Amino acid sequence: MVGYHWGPVGRIPGIYMNRRLLLSISLLAVSLGAAAHTAVKGAKPADGATLDSSPASIEITFEHPVQMTSISVVAEKAAERKVTFTPSTAATTFTVDKPALTAGHNEVHWKALSKDGHVVTGKLTYTIKPAGAGS
Repeated sequence: MVGYHWGPVGRIPGIYMNRRLLLSISLLAVSLGAAAHTAVKGAKPADGATLDSSPASIEITFEHPVQMTSISVVAEKAAERKVTFTPSTAATTFTVDKPALTAGHNEVHWKALSKDGHVVTGKLTYTIKPAGAGS
């Protein structure tokens, strides 16, 4: 076979090319899967904050636009409570006015739809100091 190069000894060109193709497809699938969802970029007040009192509002910012479907507050020894948020359209930042967090541990649960229609969920946690507690 004059003029044909087999490449590294013991490798068949077709098998080597199939490995490259499989690797390329795998990397593409992983990158598309990562781009399909979004995550929280930040929150105000910051997730995990200990506060003297309930904040006037909570702001949740995402890396990419989402359609928020629900936000609720779960406090110690209390039933889950749905709260209103703005905007009601797809956005990267959502605001809960007057969340009325109570003394102790509070979780703010959120659920949204990412651009590709996948449901994404998460929570933020806040601790509110008891009334009269010093700094």
